[in-house]
Amino acid sequence: MGVERAKKIMMDHFANTARRFGLSELYGYIYGVLFFEDEPLSLGEIAERTGYSLSHVSTALKLLENLGLVKRIKKPGDKRAYYTAIKNIREWRKEAYYKKIEEDVRQTRESLLRALKAIEDEDSEEAIKLRERIEFALQRNAITERIIHIFLKNEEEEVLRVLLKCLEERLNGTKT
Repeated sequence: MGVERAKKIMMDHFANTARRFGLSELYGYIYGVLFFEDEPLSLGEIAERTGYSLSHVSTALKLLENLGLVKRIKKPGDKRAYYTAIKNIREWRKEAYYKKIEEDVRQTRESLLRALKAIEDEDSEEAIKLRERIEFALQRNAITERIIHIFLKNEEEEVLRVLLKCLEERLNGTKT
């Protein structure tokens, strides 16, 4: 009875998390079903356990796979795809989340540089303002790039601990 209650609490948590991110609760329920399984499940098994249609589950699995929360697996001699949840959230954040942010930051830098190049020969007041905004955005982008690089190259807990200590010292005006 306690195990089932604990699973229900976590399934509701995953569903609420999906809702907070603007997704259907289905995404949370799928992740929850896979999270508690030791073996990968087929699309049909996931649909049966969640009570949603195959097409809804298939669409949701594609997004969850793209986010790095679910992994598709092929079994030898079986044409069906099976799915498993990424259960080590620390690894997920490092491999999926931070890498996606890193890619977005890289693309942002490239766009900013192209925009800056597009106005390099212009001296209008509007071009000067735009150039200042782009240069400011490039500075912020460089800082973000450095922070993401630190998270990717080091243990997240250690980075957060050091960051928190530095911020507390800075904001409190003390050194420990």
